[in-house]
Amino acid sequence: MYTMKEIIASLPREKRKIDSIWINIFLRPVSFPISWLLLRFHLSPSVVSYISAFICMAGGILFSLPGNYQLIGIGAILFNVFAVLDCVDGNMARVTGKAGPWGGWADAVTGYIAYTMVFFGTGMWIFWKTDYWPVLIIVGLTSSANLLTRVAFQMYKNIVGDSARKSVSLEKILANNTGITGFLMPIVLIFHYIDSLPCMWGVVWFNAAFYGLGCAASLFKLGIKAVKNS
Repeated sequence: MYTMKEIIASLPREKRKIDSIWINIFLRPVSFPISWLLLRFHLSPSVVSYISAFICMAGGILFSLPGNYQLIGIGAILFNVFAVLDCVDGNMARVTGKAGPWGGWADAVTGYIAYTMVFFGTGMWIFWKTDYWPVLIIVGLTSSANLLTRVAFQMYKNIVGDSARKSVSLEKILANNTGITGFLMPIVLIFHYIDSLPCMWGVVWFNAAFYGLGCAASLFKLGIKAVKNS
C-alpha cells in the first residue's frame, strides 16, 4: 500500500512550478490525504476522473437552478470538490505508475466538461437574477472559445510531441491561475454566498475576454507555426 510520503514525493518539481498558486497553497495539500484514502479503496485514477466529471456536472446543474439558494450553494461547493479531485487523479496516477495516454484523455475530457459547466452555471445564475438572456450567448461563446483553444492545442501536441508539453508560456501560467484549478472555483463560491451580481458579472466578462482573446492569439500563433513547418 502506498504511503502519504510516497504520494507527496511522486509529484515532480517541474509540476509544482507550473501549477497554479491555488493548487500549491490549497488544492494539492488537500488532495494528498484524499489520494491516500482512495488508493486504499483500490480505485483507479481514471475512475476518480470520471467521478469528478459527474460531480462537476451535478454542480453545474444545481448552480443553474432558479431561486433555490441552498442548492445553488451546494453546486458551488461541488465545483470546488471537482477541483480537488482533479489533483487527486494525477497524484494517484503518478504514485501507481499508471499515468498514460488514456488517463490523460480522461483528465482532459473532465476538464472540458468542467469549463463548460462552470461557464453555463454562472450564466444561468445571472439570467435568473436579471432575466437578461444575452448572458447565455456570452457564456456559450466563452465556452466555445475555451474548447476550440484546447482542441487546437491538443492537435498541435499530437504533431510535435513532448516539446509542446515542456513549453510553459505566459498564457498557460495565466490560464492555470484563473481557470478551474486556479482561483475561478473559489471565487464563484464566494461571489455566490455574498450574493453579488456585479462580482458575478465580472467573472463572466473576465472569462469572455480572457478566453476569447486567448483563443484568437493561440490560433494565430499555431497558424504561424503550421505555415513555417508545412
